[in-house]
Amino acid sequence: MKKRILTLGIVVALVAVLAVPMAALGDNQAGQGATTMLSTTIGIVSKSTDVAVTTITFPPGAPSSTVDKPYNNLDSGDPQFLDTMVSEPVVRLLNTSGGTLTVTLKLPNDWTNDVVTAEYYELVDTANTTVDSVDMELSADGNAAEVATGVSINAAAYKALYLKVDLSALAGVSGGATIAILGES
Repeated sequence: MKKRILTLGIVVALVAVLAVPMAALGDNQAGQGATTMLSTTIGIVSKSTDVAVTTITFPPGAPSSTVDKPYNNLDSGDPQFLDTMVSEPVVRLLNTSGGTLTVTLKLPNDWTNDVVTAEYYELVDTANTTVDSVDMELSADGNAAEVATGVSINAAAYKALYLKVDLSALAGVSGGATIAILGES
């Protein structure tokens, strides 16, 4: 019996000696992460004024069709127009910073209800009125995406943004997504 009590005492002492330092050492590590943000000094403005656009709407389309005539909340009676001579964008991008910025387009979230299967863009000088197709891929599957366009906008200058979407085969659904315009110097 004395042997068992002595053995139990030694085991308890060993556990205490080993467990106490481990408990003290267990909380001295933590995960870490860092993120750098791009500038948000590129505004989305209407076709003819520097008033901020808050919504871009793609009109309804047949399932599995392409919709390339979006309009914004300020120019709702004047949708995007694709043509080899007199094209008009859905919006203009205005660089409000003090320097030249390179544009990144970002869909921070997926299109809701899987209504869009792909989204495309064209980003050109506002003087270019010969845009008859929108072919640069923004999202291959309608999900969140980020594209460094390689297009730069000088300080206080504009670029024209054209958009189009491919709709899913689902009928009778609507959905939305956010587009963010970011700039990096």
